Amino acid sequence: MTPATPVPGADGLRHGALPASGLPARILAVLRAGGCATLGDLCHPLPAGETLDADDRALLARIAAYACAAVGGHPPPLDFSEWLALFLPPRLADAVRLRYGLDDPSAALTRHEAKLRDVGFKLGVTRERARQLLGLAFGSLRQALPLFAAEPFYRAATAELLAAGGALSAAELAGRTAPAWGGAAPVGVYLFLAQLVPGRIVLYRDFFSAFAARTLDRVEKALRDRLAAATELLPLSDLAAAWPKSARPPGATDLAPLLRTLLRHLPDALATRDDRAGLADRHAAPLLREILAAAGESPLRALVAAFNERVHPESRRGSGTLRDALRRDPLIHQTDPDRYALPAGLQTGLLLRS
Repeated sequence: MTPATPVPGADGLRHGALPASGLPARILAVLRAGGCATLGDLCHPLPAGETLDADDRALLARIAAYACAAVGGHPPPLDFSEWLALFLPPRLADAVRLRYGLDDPSAALTRHEAKLRDVGFKLGVTRERARQLLGLAFGSLRQALPLFAAEPFYRAATAELLAAGGALSAAELAGRTAPAWGGAAPVGVYLFLAQLVPGRIVLYRDFFSAFAARTLDRVEKALRDRLAAATELLPLSDLAAAWPKSARPPGATDLAPLLRTLLRHLPDALATRDDRAGLADRHAAPLLREILAAAGESPLRALVAAFNERVHPESRRGSGTLRDALRRDPLIHQTDPDRYALPAGLQTGLLLRS
């Protein structure tokens, strides 16, 4: 039988200083008093630690066992929930789970970062104490050993994002399950990972991406420039095919999924269900002309309903916005109060083009 291949980087952990374990200061003090100085020393018999309570002794035993396996190059596989429970005492793990809604897969993104006041209420402590508990949790989990153990989560999240074109909305993530998360809500896990190591997973305009924020800024600027110059809604496939290399994220092959996700999160953009893109103040009227060409003279209420059926939910507009667009467009005539139509010749032309 072939021996398992040691995990890359594990050997470097052996000589890491004790704080790299993520253990709290009170446990580190006991270890140092017992002659321990490095992670490798955790593989030797540990000090008795009579001053530690039962939870601290259990935490030390868990982390020491993992450290011994890790420095030997064969760390046990962990899912996200197991990882939290291994490296944090129960109180801190509960604070993290409450803060990021890890036990509520159906929650919206805004509920996956609970207010400190609400976290404190559920833990029976003040808002300030909740903040301190979360600070302690992040302080422990940002050490070398916990981050080493978390690396598979970042690889799994990055692979999932890249497979989707580099970006996923919270709604798209909520419907996905992965063994790596150990039953935790995917949106909460992604939000936590984005904050644990900023830049590895990016939260940009309320969607998650594998690309850096600066890269997404360049994509957004290029998208806005192209839409602002267009007189009609542009097919996403055409936009993606003609995309400049200078604004293309490294490693991106098909840019259309990223553009689609970005469009749906820009408040002034239009993303249609037939995969076209535009800006609301510039391209709402052309879309309304298409509707009038197909339906003929129509009341405002019917036009609003038809418009909102043709766009994604994030791009829907109310009657006031669409009434303004109708009245500003020189090709659309108001026939009665809140009734609109196209000139007969233009209506025929649009129908033939469609």
